[in-house]
Amino acid sequence: MDASTFRWVLIIIAVVLAVAIYLYGLHQTRLRKRNAIETFTREEIDSAFVEDEQLRFEMNNLNKILKDNETDENLEEFLVNPAEETEEISPAEEFQEIDPAEEVQEINPAEESLGTPSALPDPEIYILPVLAGKDEDRLISDHLRHSDFRLIVGEEAETAVQKAGLELNAEGLLEYREEDELAFQIASLSEPGNFFEIEDLNFVTLGFNCFIDLDSCANPRLAYESMLKKIDELVRMLNVKVYKPDHQLLTISDVTSIREKLV
Repeated sequence: MDASTFRWVLIIIAVVLAVAIYLYGLHQTRLRKRNAIETFTREEIDSAFVEDEQLRFEMNNLNKILKDNETDENLEEFLVNPAEETEEISPAEEFQEIDPAEEVQEINPAEESLGTPSALPDPEIYILPVLAGKDEDRLISDHLRHSDFRLIVGEEAETAVQKAGLELNAEGLLEYREEDELAFQIASLSEPGNFFEIEDLNFVTLGFNCFIDLDSCANPRLAYESMLKKIDELVRMLNVKVYKPDHQLLTISDVTSIREKLV
């Protein structure tokens, strides 16, 4: 092989090596970019997972704190009916004079004799005979009903009863037991006073009569606190108010007075 041929062979080998090195470098660059993208994506996923776990942990702690605070709150805050706000009338509006120029409408004597239709009387609340004849000092009773005597239908009553953990006894009354002891019972404020047909679609009631018979209650203080707790749950679910047997709203002072009597 002469020198000229040998020179061309070396040149070709050098070109091939240069191309191979270039292609190898390009391939390595692509691999590094692909690895970098995969690594970055994985880090983002891991970071999002960590943040999600931290958020879930913090939310669980917050829910636990709120639940503890709600448990420690005084039951009086839930049981007392909120006072209705009254609209204040300024003295200027109260003693505002009537403009003499205003037209006064005359009343036809014939129409006046007819009179305006009177409001319908409030429906009669039914009280079980055994409770009606009971001494007031030996009975604790609270009525749960709407202020306008709107009826509670069977479906919403049954749902509230189930969620509150109340059971139907042999007499058709709802009852709640605390540590296997009878705490209090509930009668219907509509005749016949029981809840035998609460699952019926046509069942309606004016409300619930929650009561404790002190003559048959083993632990009146515990029973009353249990009744207050369940009354609060029923008030929230049925959107009703708590009344005393004399149709007056239950107040903090009433609850305090009963608690003092049970000491």
